[in-house]
Amino acid sequence: SEQGPCYRCLYPEPPPPGLVPSCAEGGVLGILPGLVGVIQATETIKLILGRGEPLIGRLLLIDALGMNFRELKLRKNLDCPMCGTHRSITRLIDYNQFCGIRGEEKAVDTGVAEVQVEELKRRLDAGEKIFVLDVREPHEYQICNIGGYLIPLGDLPKRVNELDSSREIVAHCRSGVRSAKAVTFLRQVGFTKVSNLAGGILAWADRVDPTMPKY
Repeated sequence: SEQGPCYRCLYPEPPPPGLVPSCAEGGVLGILPGLVGVIQATETIKLILGRGEPLIGRLLLIDALGMNFRELKLRKNLDCPMCGTHRSITRLIDYNQFCGIRGEEKAVDTGVAEVQVEELKRRLDAGEKIFVLDVREPHEYQICNIGGYLIPLGDLPKRVNELDSSREIVAHCRSGVRSAKAVTFLRQVGFTKVSNLAGGILAWADRVDPTMPKY
């Protein structure tokens, strides 16, 4: 295994920080990392037991839509910074920071007016005319939604005319971070009856509808 190529042989340099999307932003189905993880676990067991033919020197390509598996043979790059003759990478680094991965959105003090998910559910059930604005991406909306009007955050400035400033608006995203930015923007352009759904659709799934898929 020490003679085989590593991932850096194929991609010596990572993409610039900030250009690596999360799985949700990139539209990666959650089952695919799970599938790859099971294959990786299988390879690990084979190496521990010394049985079978491990994927050393072979790159496995998976097309889940067609359920096709292909292999590419790879050779070790002698100039590889990780495993080459004169390697320059000799210790672990913070890859989240190095690749510019934002990681999990965390609940923060957004500084904008907020509505709790239980309150929104109660008011919607009571028939109150609240306009729910979903500022996530279309592929996120397809995973789960609460019936809100979809305008991705990046499209909001050019589509703000689709909103009625006289109505009460509750904006939400996945965890409440993007929607807080949407609320701030809407207030800057004259909307006064707008608030953020605290915790986003994750909080809705936790405290209102446990059957809702989480991503």
